[in-house]
Amino acid sequence: MRKILGVALSFLMIFSLMATLGQQPVSANPTVDHNVLILKNVDAWGSPTIETTLKAMNITYKVMTSAELQNTTTGELVKDYDMIIIASDQNQAFYDEIGPQMGKLEDYVRAGRTLEIHAANWGWGGGLWTTSLPRNVTIVQSYSNSDYVIANNTTLTSSYSSHGYLANLPADAEIITVQSPSGTPDYSRPSTAIYPLGKGWVSVTGLTIEYSVARGGSKWMEFYRSLVLTDLSRAAPPAVPVIKSSVSFLMLNFYYYRHYITNLEKYNTLYVEARDGGVDNGTLALAQGFNATAAAHYGDAIRYGPILSNLRRIQILSDIRTASLDQKKAVKTLEDAMAGR
Repeated sequence: MRKILGVALSFLMIFSLMATLGQQPVSANPTVDHNVLILKNVDAWGSPTIETTLKAMNITYKVMTSAELQNTTTGELVKDYDMIIIASDQNQAFYDEIGPQMGKLEDYVRAGRTLEIHAANWGWGGGLWTTSLPRNVTIVQSYSNSDYVIANNTTLTSSYSSHGYLANLPADAEIITVQSPSGTPDYSRPSTAIYPLGKGWVSVTGLTIEYSVARGGSKWMEFYRSLVLTDLSRAAPPAVPVIKSSVSFLMLNFYYYRHYITNLEKYNTLYVEARDGGVDNGTLALAQGFNATAAAHYGDAIRYGPILSNLRRIQILSDIRTASLDQKKAVKTLEDAMAGR
């Protein structure tokens, strides 16, 4: 208790000293919410499903057309967005304009971001992909009324749950769904997968996400929400702000430490409530993953000893910051799941 009071008094002295010197303290409240860019010219199958889903999850987003993307640089994309989502079922103008810009999007991924591609074409928009997807992955036309979710042994059904399967996937790809047209999973026809590219990740699906989430019921909504959270969790967090003094290190370390501890306590309570309240196992597992990652980074941060005794160490900033952000993701995952019940 004396140590905590001592830290608090230190902060009062720091801010008082800064005021005396005519300096403004560096903000210790960086933005941690995600920003998503949606690329589309038209609503896929007439449904703004992606926007509706992100809005319900309190995720900030912006919509941009393929023509508008031409005037946006890779650097601007990396700076402004954690993840880009390409909508399914677009008109041919979209695919004609997006194809030559795939190199830009691949560079965006290599910088540590996530690209989520809804590759189901052959739809109402009449457009077809004109280029291969990152790492030469292609989408093969193949209609299926059911697709199998490998992780939780469930099946998604719709009038057409998928319009194609993925070919030429790299060996390090993680398969999420496969087509199951006869009721038996066909593992030779993966319909959703995620794979690395540089420091980032590419998530590709042939599922009719926009159509089926809007019309297929809660199972589809739960699947897509889980996919969004998983994809966002792989995006690199924003860069640590440039720090100009040891005082700033102290403030930021203390800020992230307090938020980690607060959210850990909140998570421990929420997890029991979510589990007893019937939240699905997939969401619980996702929250547990964020919690475990946060704990691992916190463990690295205390390698020099207790955090409060080492607030001036720049070496702990990256780990305590990541621990704080991942613990917040764990809490948000459970809060969103409870709010949706």
